[in-house]
Amino acid sequence: MNVFDAIRKRVAVRHYEDKPVERDKLLQLAWAAHKAPTGGNTPYRRVMVIDDPDTIDMIRKIAPGFLSNAPAALLIYTDLEVAEHGLGRLGRDVCSLIDSGAAAENAAIAAVAMGLGTCFTKSYSEVGIRKVLDIPDTFRTDVLLQVGYPAKDRPKPLKRREGGSITYLNRHGVEL
Repeated sequence: MNVFDAIRKRVAVRHYEDKPVERDKLLQLAWAAHKAPTGGNTPYRRVMVIDDPDTIDMIRKIAPGFLSNAPAALLIYTDLEVAEHGLGRLGRDVCSLIDSGAAAENAAIAAVAMGLGTCFTKSYSEVGIRKVLDIPDTFRTDVLLQVGYPAKDRPKPLKRREGGSITYLNRHGVEL
């Protein structure tokens, strides 16, 4: 699949088929996430593949944004000590968050190319996620990506709201 087709087809999927995602496909998504940049090439990003049904059920209980029946998830998170050591507070507080979004989008686009769907989630208990997944306090969870095979009978994606795709040329206010 051409990358522009994958970008065009990427939508938030909230209804999935009742079947697991193969571990090798989840590992490919993790690989795609790791191919995203990090500020100063600092190795602060972590990716966790989550495919254990009991763990997914536990996450659903503490994540109001995990509304789907997705059978798997990827968690993109940051080693705050490594980020701060490498890039200071800017790396810890800004760069790592931008880079986590880029990693999640890489995985989401790769998912489309593999016939999978995803949905970005941040609405969850940070403390709860850390506890369920044994993540130390020196890490910050950034994006939880729900993953699965999109249900064939799922509702159509929402249309973009007007005003959300404005592009300027060289100066603010000069629209293309």
